[in-house]
Amino acid sequence: MAASHDLTRLLVLGAGTFALDVADLISDIPGYRVDGFAVSVPPHQPGAMLDGRPIYWVDELQRFTDTHRAVCAIVSTKRRQFTQRAEALGMRFATIIHPTARVSRRATIGDGSIVSAGVLVTAYSDIGRHVILNRGSIIGHHVAICDHATIGPGANLAGAVRVGQRAWVGMSAVVLEQRVIGESSIVAAGSVVTRDVPARVTVMGTPARVTQTDVEGY
Repeated sequence: MAASHDLTRLLVLGAGTFALDVADLISDIPGYRVDGFAVSVPPHQPGAMLDGRPIYWVDELQRFTDTHRAVCAIVSTKRRQFTQRAEALGMRFATIIHPTARVSRRATIGDGSIVSAGVLVTAYSDIGRHVILNRGSIIGHHVAICDHATIGPGANLAGAVRVGQRAWVGMSAVVLEQRVIGESSIVAAGSVVTRDVPARVTVMGTPARVTQTDVEGY
């Protein structure tokens, strides 16, 4: 176990089931310790606990800017509102990469992103800030994933794919090479994307087709 002065002390933004999952994920990473959770909406009351750790209100984050880093464990792509609020209060963010993930040395991962168990990130891919790569997802070479996007469990992105800001690629979806997923769009679970997806739409099916417009992420 790392000495206490070597620990990166973390606060997890969010207090739902995914926040618990992320806290468990972090427990597998040497040198990191989760000290609590933070929320910006009810129903949690002051003094509440989760998994034996305190839950703080977002405005309390100012107390921790010198001692802790944060990671946002809200799976919705609308988490941008929370991360921006935390950053405005002075919080810095950690990048979480599970030991069972394989990230190429030629790939980049932005601050606040979560790379879960069994994820593969291959060469020359560029992962933005506050991106969630959920368990077992495969990110091909030269892929660009923009800030606050979510890649669901088991999704497979072929080479040179681009995923826009706040986009959502659902569980086990497949995106063929050189396709573009527009910002705030949703690719439904199990879909196969064979053509570019415009911004702010939902697509589903094999091949994926637009089923809804004017969406704002998941």
